[in-house]
Order: sequence, then C-alpha cells, then structure tokens
Amino acid sequence: MLIFVGDATSAWADDVGITKARLIQKAEKSYVLEADTTQMLVWAIKAPIFPDRFHVSKLEYVNQAGWIVVQATATTAGEPLSERDEILLPWMRNGAALTAQWLDGSVHQGLFLRSLEGIRVPMRTLMPSTQSLQDLCTEHFTRGLGHLRFKWLHLLFVGAVALLAPTRELLTILLYYSFGQACSLVLAEIGLPGFDLLFVDILGGLLVLMMAHAAVRNRSARPYLPLLFLFGLLHGLSYAKECSLLDLGSGQKLPALFMFNVAVDVGHFAVAILLVGVAKLLGSLPHSRRIAAYALGVWSVALLATLFQEHVLPGNRDVLGLRESHLATQYSLPLSQKAQTGGQKPMGARRLTTPVMTYLSVEPYEVRQEVLIQARAAVRLLGVNDQGMAGIPIESLDPVKQGILDTVLEANRIAIDGEPAEPVLSRADFVTLGLAGVVVRPDPVPESLDDGIIGLTFVYETPDLADEVRVEWRLFSGRIRTIEATTTDPFGGTTMVLSAENNVLRWKSRLSGYQVPVIEEVTVDRPRLPVFSAVLFLISLTLLLVLYRRTTPLRGKPALFSCVALGFLAYPFLRIPVDLPWVAQWKPSAERTSVIIDGLLTNVYRSFDVRDENRVYDRLAMSVTGDQLAKVYLENRQAMELENRGGARANVDEVEVLGINGVTPSGEGGFIADAVWTVSGSVNHFGHTHYRRNKNHARVTFVRDEDAWKIRDIELIEEKRLL
Repeated sequence: MLIFVGDATSAWADDVGITKARLIQKAEKSYVLEADTTQMLVWAIKAPIFPDRFHVSKLEYVNQAGWIVVQATATTAGEPLSERDEILLPWMRNGAALTAQWLDGSVHQGLFLRSLEGIRVPMRTLMPSTQSLQDLCTEHFTRGLGHLRFKWLHLLFVGAVALLAPTRELLTILLYYSFGQACSLVLAEIGLPGFDLLFVDILGGLLVLMMAHAAVRNRSARPYLPLLFLFGLLHGLSYAKECSLLDLGSGQKLPALFMFNVAVDVGHFAVAILLVGVAKLLGSLPHSRRIAAYALGVWSVALLATLFQEHVLPGNRDVLGLRESHLATQYSLPLSQKAQTGGQKPMGARRLTTPVMTYLSVEPYEVRQEVLIQARAAVRLLGVNDQGMAGIPIESLDPVKQGILDTVLEANRIAIDGEPAEPVLSRADFVTLGLAGVVVRPDPVPESLDDGIIGLTFVYETPDLADEVRVEWRLFSGRIRTIEATTTDPFGGTTMVLSAENNVLRWKSRLSGYQVPVIEEVTVDRPRLPVFSAVLFLISLTLLLVLYRRTTPLRGKPALFSCVALGFLAYPFLRIPVDLPWVAQWKPSAERTSVIIDGLLTNVYRSFDVRDENRVYDRLAMSVTGDQLAKVYLENRQAMELENRGGARANVDEVEVLGINGVTPSGEGGFIADAVWTVSGSVNHFGHTHYRRNKNHARVTFVRDEDAWKIRDIELIEEKRLL
C-alpha cells in the first residue's frame, strides 16, 4: 500500500519512454545538456530550447558501442540560468529523468513528463534555493504594482470612489479597502479558501459600475463602504490562493501576500492623490462630475465584456501568469505500454548480441553486477563437452546454475573505490528476454543450449554511492571473443565492448559532489505566533471601547489607527516561537502539514534503499510507529519476495505532495491529514530502466513521539498509476 515496490505490476512494468539526461554547468554562463539514447532513437532527440538570451550549439553525437550520448552547449552573455527560467526539450519521448549539477557542486534531479509543446523543465525544480526575505518582498511588491495595470480595473475603482467621496475623505474611504486586505492576512493564515483572482476582479468591475451609477445620481459613498471592505478582503484571499502555485515556504506566504497588498494600496493612494489634483483643475467645468461618471460606467461595461471574452469564455483564469510553468503536467501524454518500441534499454535487454553480456548498475548503497550468458557458452565454460547435446535436462539445471555462478565470481573480481569487494547476494536463474526486459522463468523446464539464457546477479553493499568501480573480465574463449558491457547509474548509462586485449570495465561517477539523501527525523516545530500584533490588537480593541463611550473621541483616533496599522505591519514578519500548553499542537497549518508528510513519506520510501533488515527496520522506525511499522515492513518484504527478478530493487526518486484537503485533530497531540501525493521511482534491471509514477490519496494519522512526528496509520482512499 505504502511502499513503492509493493505494486508489482507498476514497479516492474516495461519502460514507458523516459530518457536520462544531464544538465552540467561548466562555467558561470555556460551549460552542457546531454542525453543518453540508443541508435534507434537518436532521431527523437532534438536541440533543447533555452531562454532567448542563450545561444545553443548544434547537437554533437558520441557513439559508445551502440549507446549514443547527444550533447548541446548553451552559452549566454546575459544572466545565467535562474529559478525563473524554463528549458523546453522538443523530444519525441514521454519524459526525461534530468540531473542537474551546478558550479557549487550541488546535484538535483527531477522527472519531467511531456506536454503538447514538449518536455518543459522549470529551473526552480532543479535549483532549490532559499529566497531571501528582501527578494521575496521585492518580487511580490513588483507583482502587485504590475497587477494595477490589469485591464486598468484598479484605476477605475479609485476613480469611482473619487466620484462618490468628498475630496477630503477620499483617502480615508480607501482605507476600508486597505483594511479588508489587511484582514485577509489573518483569514489566509487560518486556512480560509479564496476565490480565483479573475472572479474577484469581475466583482470589482461590477462594483465600479454600481458606484458610477450612484455618482450619476449624486449619492453618498457611505452605503458602499462595506463593499469596499469586502472587495479588499476577497482580493487578498484570492492572491493567497494564487500563491499556492509558487511553492512558497511556510514562513513566506504571509510576507508575500502582505507586500502584494501594500503595492496595490500604494497604487490606489497614488492615483487618488493624482485625481484630487485633476478634480481641482476641472472643478469649474459644468457637469464635469456627471460626465466623468457616465464615462466611468461605459468603461466598466467595456471592461466586463473584455474579461468575459478573453478569460471567461476560453476558460483562462490565469490573471497573473503564475500557471504557465505548470503546463508540463496539464497536458501530459504518456504513450501506452504496448505502443513502446524502444527506450532506456540496449539491445541486450531484448536479445543477446554476444554469448555473454554484462551490466553494471551503480546505485546508492549498492553496486550490482548482472550477467546474461547463453546456455551453450555456460556449459563450455564449465568444461562440459557439448557435442551432441541439445539441451539441459531439469535435473541438471541447478548444478549448471551453481557451477557458472561460482566460475564467474571466481574469475571476475570487482573493486569498489579501490578495495576488493565480496557480494552479499549472488544468484543464478534461467531467464527469458522480451519487450518487458529480463524475466526469471517461474518454473523449471528443460533448457535449450542455443536458446536458453542464464541470468547471474551479484550484489555488493556500499556506504553510500560509490565513486569508482573496476571490473576485470577474464572469461574469454574461442567462442567468447567479445562481451558487451553496459554501465547504468542514477545519472545515465554507457556501453563498451570488452575483449581479451581490453578486458577492464571501469565506471567513474560523471557528476561529482552527489550526496545520497539521508533520513532525518521530522521535528515538531513550536508554533510561531504573532504575539506582538496580538498585543497591539488587544490595545486597539480597548481603545475602541473607551472611545465609543466618550462624547469626543477624536483625540484617541490617531492612537487607535496607529495600533491597528502597526499590528498588521508586524503580523507577517514579527513572530515568536511559543509553547502554549493550552494551545493544541496536533493541528499544524496546511503548509506545515505538507512539509511533514513530504519528509515522513520520503523517509519511509527510502528506508528500503539498504538491504540489511536491521538497518531497514531502524531507518523505518524514525518515521513510522506502532502497528503500522510492522505492517509496512512485512508488506514490503512480501512484495520483494514475490517480485524478485534477479535482485534489483525499486528506487524512489521523488515524493511530491499535491495537496492537503484537510487537517483534523486526532487526540493525544496528533492529527489526521487528508493528503494527495505522487511518488516517482525507477528500477535498473539488466541494463533496462523501468520508470513509474503513482498518485495516492489517503488519510494519514500522525502522532508526536517526543520531539518528532511519526506516522501511526494510513488509510488509503485511492491509488492511481500516472506513468
């Protein structure tokens, strides 16, 4: 249920057309993008499309015994790649498993599916960075100023208020809108959902039309003050909803919303001051106010018609342009499994091109050497005279398997990071080959010497990811003159041909600085509360009650407004971690819940990267507790026994939380989250890479174990295969 490899059909299914690629930063403004493919699929790899400021070279092709590395170099005289950029891969493939290495040595990976335009790679997913508070505020303040120009709605809004309000009260009345936006900070933090910004702007257009009609009839602005407050409140909440597309951290959402609101308010007040000056110039003209009201009404009708035609009818809800980077998953078109004719598999994954073929897979925590050997070549290496022999009877299968296993292990020693290595697992099976790769024959049958194939697997444990592997192959004969050798690692693959004169297979990590992800506890954070703002709001409430009882409250109004303004100003920024025994700790915010789920699920999936059962159990115990610990452990072990195809294991590459539908208390300091997430993973098996992405919807129960969160129960609601 929870473990990726638990789904037998999805974990071990055929390749679905994913190409391994690497983006390597060579200099500050120079990058190399390279992809691994077979000769059959070279036509599918086209030149990548970088941002306009880049120059991309023609494609270069490096032939490695049938495996082709396609390379392109991108350089620029302007700014280097940033998290705001995007690369488009116009490849006729279902997706790309892209690894990026930057100058600082950091390495990041991602799996990207194809859209109608191609494979979109947003750089923000490969350039995780902690945006400074100053940059965050500048970005969202600029976005707020830019939104003022959207169909000139906000300028019309200020104009409508100016027609209704006396000049001396204009700025005061605009404060109602500002107060609504300020209140949206509090409501957004407690999780109140907002509408689409397009819908709120349409409501704003209707409000402008209503106020223009009221101006024609010389009515007061006071009946519209609640609507101004409501417009500001909804507008702030709608931007909080839009911010969910930006993957902001738990402490970034409120500052981003605050700066956006401030920018809109600054624009409003600047336009209002300008209109006051214009009104003084035009005040002597007859009927100027009435003419302006009619013009404003006509303009608002035209604005509403434009919004309906350009956004409502075509279904374009993107007002701020924040959804553009999500097109890659909106129109993903993975081909069916049956339609695949090639992929990340050399010819050896489907048929033997030489009597012996060897595959070296380097993965975190282990190196795996796999060998495919023709049955006739195997018995000859064992010294058996095969003249007149047509096959191997059932009673001789086990001796042949054990004999060739010992022979290969003895003759071909492996050194990992300069040290001789001994396998922790060695096995031999008769296998079949096909489009689905190498499959262990489930039941013994008499094997043909010419068609039978033996698959050998040797597994060597490593502390993390090996840096260098060396294999010296000594089993050559008159029939076995060459051996096709393929190496596969998390970043790509290569192929070479071994012979008696060139019999050393070397693998060296092509990306330096790669750090194997570690499993860490997800700590229980103390809630950061706006204590200073709460004190100011309490003082404001006290002042309001005092002023309400006085007959001349004007003297206290500046102090009241100052406390309220200062409270909202400090609300998103000045927060103090506080332990309050009477405040429940079992219901974190949706953003924090997403972080907790992402961390714990990633830990659970990666607990099975190692093979030692004691290590697996210890790693799993850091994230799971109670009966669920034994359940997850046993389910995974059972799945591994049923689906073992030569010793290969599924590796989880990425866990992505798509949404938190709700968070409810569960008692004893815990909580229950209704969550939706995807898990992407891969399996390297005899030179054949299988990719899968599953979508899960479940109710996950979390408990507090001292200062860390752990999973106590998972109630699976829906599981769907996406890739």
